[in-house]
Amino acid sequence: MNARTNTLRNLSVLALAATLAACGGGGGGSDSNSGGSTGGGVNNPGGGTVTTPSTDVVTSVGTLKTSAGTSPYAGAGFEAEAFATINATRLVAGAGYVSQSAALDTAAAAHAKYLTTNIALGLGHAEDPTKADYYEATADSRATKAGYPSGFVTEAVGGTGATMKAADCVLGLLNTVYHAAAVLSPATNVGVGVGTDAAGIPMCVTVLGAPASETYPQVAAAGDLVAYPSAGQTGVFETFYVGYELPRPPVTLFPNTTAGRPVIVSVRNADFVNFKAAGTLAAVVTKFELKDTAGSVVPAGILANAGLTGSGVALTADSNLGEGFAVLVPLAPLAKGAVYTATFTATLKSGGTPVAKTWSFTTNN
Repeated sequence: MNARTNTLRNLSVLALAATLAACGGGGGGSDSNSGGSTGGGVNNPGGGTVTTPSTDVVTSVGTLKTSAGTSPYAGAGFEAEAFATINATRLVAGAGYVSQSAALDTAAAAHAKYLTTNIALGLGHAEDPTKADYYEATADSRATKAGYPSGFVTEAVGGTGATMKAADCVLGLLNTVYHAAAVLSPATNVGVGVGTDAAGIPMCVTVLGAPASETYPQVAAAGDLVAYPSAGQTGVFETFYVGYELPRPPVTLFPNTTAGRPVIVSVRNADFVNFKAAGTLAAVVTKFELKDTAGSVVPAGILANAGLTGSGVALTADSNLGEGFAVLVPLAPLAKGAVYTATFTATLKSGGTPVAKTWSFTTNN
């Protein structure tokens, strides 16, 4: 990354702080639409009980998509650049490719048009039927109206900043807690819409989802996990404008307007899914830390889906995060041009083999 790009991206982050005013949430991934029947006594959040299977429900290699397929996005257009950036990020994070969905494109474009017309209301997910260019009230209902057979849908909205590049809109979404979890969710499809804010800065609306026909979408292989920033990544934004993400990460943990770059992990791999189906899942995080170049632990707060507990690690349950997600947020911005090393360890059932990863990334100069 050259100095000019660094400068532009720094400007982009500053503009994004004023633009990133809505959150996509963690995305589905609960496998709550997996079609289990009665009997067996396994807890089922949807009500009733489900059968305890005698065999694994997914193979040890998981179900990650290995190709994005073809899409009709124009070669050098905004949507094409956003699509490519999303998939490049998901690939290095271990989340699997997403394919373009015409129905989700329709839903995303409709919401982008609504936001552009009603920008004075801010960037949000809800639409008011009394306002111009209303399409549907929620991300779910917009996807349904557009014809998407959703098992789950999640939406993330943000701005490009000064570069006006779609790639920087996606990278800005990834420098958050809930938006990042949405982009890295178990989705198999994506749609992209583009609008503008009051200053004429482009905004991206990304709608990700998985159809109900896919019982266990985007499951990493046994022993693997999803992690972002990725191993060896450079040019990582060092500052997270925590005060501008909505819903805002807990002010009790992060009282200042700025924090450090979030580190995203998801442990929803083949073992996780199979243990859950068998009723033996007991996901416990035993280590999640970030160290600076000197080897000192960076003070941080950790948010996690309620399905994760901590042993020797303080986790704050957060219903806005999808199943299997944990996010470490440094309490202050990271240093520029510095190498940071993240370490994550968890067990997924009592006495199980730990899933562990240690990796490093370098912040922006």
